[in-house]
Amino acid sequence: MIKPEDRRKYSRLRKEEKAVIRRLDGHDEEAITTAIYCKTVDVSAAGMQVRLKPELKPGEPVDIIINMEGYSGTFHLLGTTKWCRHLQGEDDCLAGIELLQAERSDFTSWRQVFN
Repeated sequence: MIKPEDRRKYSRLRKEEKAVIRRLDGHDEEAITTAIYCKTVDVSAAGMQVRLKPELKPGEPVDIIINMEGYSGTFHLLGTTKWCRHLQGEDDCLAGIELLQAERSDFTSWRQVFN
């Protein structure tokens, strides 16, 4: 059986950064909830794993604002929740988010961080 890390196109960087996530209405990409404050567990050119309190649903579109240490300003990204699971014995969840290239995002700049 192939491990998930062996299927990845991009290597992951263990990095704890603060981020703000908002759930999106899938039709018009408008934020439909208040801010969810979270921290990254790891990041890559194409995605991130985050630790957060409210659960995200697989397939749920999200808007992400993240400030990476060592880079000025913030990155505005759009993504899709790929999976989410509760941490045993804790209130927090871990979620995997796949980042999407979108006209109104900083996806291209984000990917350059990993080159």
